[in-house]
Amino acid sequence: MKVSRRTRLSLRAVALGYLFVLVGVPIAVILWRTFAPGIPAFLTSVSTPAAQSALNLSLLIVAITVPINVVFGVATALALVRGRFRGRGLLQAVVDLPFAVSPIVVGVALIMLWGSAGWFGALDNAGFKVIFGLPGMVIATIFVTLPFVVREVEPVLHEIGIDQEQAASTLGANGWQTFWRITLPAIRWGLTYGIVLTVARALGEFGAVIMVSSGFAGISQTLTLLVHSRYIDDHNTYGAYAAATLLMGIALVVLLLMTVLDRKRSDR
Repeated sequence: MKVSRRTRLSLRAVALGYLFVLVGVPIAVILWRTFAPGIPAFLTSVSTPAAQSALNLSLLIVAITVPINVVFGVATALALVRGRFRGRGLLQAVVDLPFAVSPIVVGVALIMLWGSAGWFGALDNAGFKVIFGLPGMVIATIFVTLPFVVREVEPVLHEIGIDQEQAASTLGANGWQTFWRITLPAIRWGLTYGIVLTVARALGEFGAVIMVSSGFAGISQTLTLLVHSRYIDDHNTYGAYAAATLLMGIALVVLLLMTVLDRKRSDR
């Protein structure tokens, strides 16, 4: 179907206007309110012990979540693409479950499982704190970021097929040698893109994490929880804007990395 130049320009204008109102204006307001008092005020706000602790905790959760999702994500993608087994459709549905389930529901489910009165409450009673501690926050983040590596690696595995892997096998390579020398290099761009998406989602997670975190500053408060706490609990609106700007800055770096990787993947 041919579309006139005027129609194309109109559609672009509508799309850009929609994005400007929905995304551009709120971001501009936050940035203006953050930097209106000056950069020194911003640096002071994000250098407090609570802010530094929140940043460190967010990065720690990302550092734990990403390797786990990489290992199990690649294994799951290989099982879904290369395997033929009963229950494959169910596994596909489970992988997509975090897209459909509200993070709040995830947090409630984790409390029912790992809380002191939950199925695995014996761990909590024995002194191993899962809920309202780092383990619970990590589990919640792993769940909500589960699909990204799988869904980025899976189409790449479909695309490369199994010819090279079969050739390596006939030449005497075992399973690990085939994976490290054939499969992994072939899926590296999809895997890298999935890692970046996982990092972005883990940094911005709020709903599931707030349910399983105590929210105490310096103990179990991530950057997203710090923004919420400063704005709602402390009525420190400027501190909330500053923390949100710091979080947006990290997200912008991740977004730029995603754009670069997407272009490289498209070139290949």
